[in-house]
Amino acid sequence: MPRYIAPALAALTFFLMLSSAPAQTAVVATGAPPHGGAVVLDFSGKVKVHSATGSTLQLVRNGTLPQGAMIETDTNSRVLLRLEDGSEILLRDNSQLSLVQESLPSGTTLFELLLGRLRAVVTRRFTGKPSFQLGTPSAIVAVRGTKFEVEVNPHHVTEVDVEQGLVQVTGRSPLERSVLLEPGFSTRVGQDRIPEPPVPTSRIRPDPREAQENKDTKKLRSSKNNAAEPAGTAPDTHQGTEPPEPAEPAETQKPAPQ
Repeated sequence: MPRYIAPALAALTFFLMLSSAPAQTAVVATGAPPHGGAVVLDFSGKVKVHSATGSTLQLVRNGTLPQGAMIETDTNSRVLLRLEDGSEILLRDNSQLSLVQESLPSGTTLFELLLGRLRAVVTRRFTGKPSFQLGTPSAIVAVRGTKFEVEVNPHHVTEVDVEQGLVQVTGRSPLERSVLLEPGFSTRVGQDRIPEPPVPTSRIRPDPREAQENKDTKKLRSSKNNAAEPAGTAPDTHQGTEPPEPAEPAETQKPAPQ
């Protein structure tokens, strides 16, 4: 083989390897969210981002994510985003969020939560159309300025919890029924179902601190009851049953009148 052929083959092989490798595009750190996109304010843990064409995007703080980007968070990971209207979204761990705009009769859906949970603080607007709409596999969430959380489980059941403001939840079913949620209320929507009637959030998502306090209170009461029993008492042979009622005292017979 001539000497000049070997270097040419090596260069050709290297070029083919580069062309077959997946493209990686750095996120432009402009600090201003593009139309239909978002700015990464902060993130922690392992977060993957792909563009609409499938290329891997490098996640950097204050970097911009273009419209069509797909964000995936791993366990114990999260990412904080800011939209062009100043709204902020916290995507929690084990979640998938798509920045895909979808045209709907009621407006444009900015994001699509495919799986997991997020918390949104939406900037209030006073125009006719909602300032923010979030899509899920089973519902459309429309707001004009509020704080709320949305969760989608693996069965595509959507749960919406409202902290502040009003949120309208519409099921993606042929009936397209809607419910209006006030602060402190929640609803759930199944695949091809209508939203459930609003219920207090504490009923379907109890506060873990309150649950722990109730558990500690039960333990304390149980320990007090055990400590109240006198020492040396014979063991109760009627375990698992209520103790017998005390017998009524016998009536004292009165002497007959003289």
